[in-house]
Amino acid sequence: MAVITPPTSPPVPHFGRFELRQLLSRSLEATTWRAFDPRLQHEVVLCVPRAQPRPPQDLENWHQDVQAASRLKHPRLVDVLEISIQDGWPFVSAQRGSSVSLVERLAAGPEPTLTEVVGWMVDVLDGLAYAHEAGVAHRDLGLHNVLIDSNGRANVAGLGVGFVAEVPGKPKVSRAGVQQQRAATEHDVLMAGLLMYRLLAGSPALDDPDLCSAAERVGREIVRLPWSASKPVPDTLRAIVNRSTDRQQRQRYLNARTLLAALQGWIKANEQESGGPLALLIDRLNTVGSLPSRPRMGRVFSQSLGKDNLRVDDMVDVIAKDPALVWELLRNVNTARFQTGISDDRVTTVTRAVVLMGQLGLRNVGSALRPWPGVLAVAESKDQNAPVPPAQVALERELRRTCIAGHIARLLAPFSISDEEALVAAISQRLGHLLVRYHFPDEAAQIDRLMQPGPPPDATSPPTPGMNLEAAASAVLGVEMEELSIAVMRHWGMDDRQQQAARALNKSAPVRRPDDAHEMLRAVASLANELTAAVGAESVRQQALVNHCFTRYARSLGLTFKDCQEALETAVRLVDAPASSPAKTGQ
Repeated sequence: MAVITPPTSPPVPHFGRFELRQLLSRSLEATTWRAFDPRLQHEVVLCVPRAQPRPPQDLENWHQDVQAASRLKHPRLVDVLEISIQDGWPFVSAQRGSSVSLVERLAAGPEPTLTEVVGWMVDVLDGLAYAHEAGVAHRDLGLHNVLIDSNGRANVAGLGVGFVAEVPGKPKVSRAGVQQQRAATEHDVLMAGLLMYRLLAGSPALDDPDLCSAAERVGREIVRLPWSASKPVPDTLRAIVNRSTDRQQRQRYLNARTLLAALQGWIKANEQESGGPLALLIDRLNTVGSLPSRPRMGRVFSQSLGKDNLRVDDMVDVIAKDPALVWELLRNVNTARFQTGISDDRVTTVTRAVVLMGQLGLRNVGSALRPWPGVLAVAESKDQNAPVPPAQVALERELRRTCIAGHIARLLAPFSISDEEALVAAISQRLGHLLVRYHFPDEAAQIDRLMQPGPPPDATSPPTPGMNLEAAASAVLGVEMEELSIAVMRHWGMDDRQQQAARALNKSAPVRRPDDAHEMLRAVASLANELTAAVGAESVRQQALVNHCFTRYARSLGLTFKDCQEALETAVRLVDAPASSPAKTGQ
């Protein structure tokens, strides 16, 4: 009788004493396993470089990197248990505990939510930023070495383990040196963007599951988050992801902190319980105010209040030259009406606000504003020729442009709408931009850089276009400028009609004839702001820009080219004229 031998299980592979239970990844840089350590009697993450660092100097550099990484202590970095060599192969084992890798988490399901994905990426970038600032690059970031703990937090393992085999004919890249370290950290941030892409799209970018390999192809190939992603992705988050994998290296996030800040901004802007986009600014609005007065305007306003024969119209013309004063006045008068129970009749014009506030109220409003340049002031320098800080220059230029937009709107407003409401609507379309320039000057500078055209891809091609304002703001702050404007206006108790008018018309869509006064207000404000693109342009270019605006709005608003040209010229003259001699700008 034949003896039936039961099937035997295949032998479990080992690496030295480690029992290799699951291959998590074999990338360009490293091989990563879920392994069992009999000495510790629990599972670990086992990381082995893909190539042996054979020359003694290579091995020494590798060992220095992983030793430096092992000394880092941060809540989002996994503890290193052992650094050693087995049969000529160096390795690192890291704490696993009850955590699971993203490889296992995605395989087991369910599909992660948008909130989970962004939360994981914030954790990963928090750990990466700390490591980068300590001089340590990861080199092999991916699903395999991001561990999700029992609390749903992400932690990063495998810092510094990666090592690529030398390719014949290709120059060897050193791990040492400041330039090499900077390149390695930028590569980490690019891989973080590809990881975010993978989690949101449900599939790897460029169909390459190895993020290190895919990162080498970014630039030669375009990586954009598909519209057919496994879950709906808001446009602001999409802008962040696409910037992190942009084809142009100069457009990407070049350090982990900037990408981390963008994601944290997106989270705050989308937490409705904490006030939505307003959460980005609420603390600063309460402590340092919204905006400073324009240069010299605070003094002019005080002098105007001291005149015996002060007329309301003259005071309105002075206030109209200072956007911060306009908003502070309307905020104060509407807040006061809320406190007295009069909330149905919002104040929407400067004239009515001036009448209701009276001279004492106007003095209080003026004293509440910070003089120029507010929190952008720098320590006084003994050098009288020291250059003005770029943030001050940019804010002053934007305030002037905002004033010009407001004056254009007053001049072009038809009789069906109030010229002062048109002014408020026009300056409110730029409110978010002004607030970012004042409160977040570094981020504003990033936005400016992203909007600049890049070098042409080849000698026969035009320059690569930069991002538009909303896309750049979303990529840097995680929120659109327009949404920030609306949130702040709502916080100030501004009228719903003014909030609606603060949404500029889409510049790529045709302008239709307004059906009512609300739509007319929005259209006039949008035209006024589009016309400011011609401010400061040389003559031929200015004519072309004005003609473009005239062509877009002529039929819907019944305007002529001369109307647009004269409104622009008059607005510039009024805004730049000495403010102590106000001129009537209304109808």
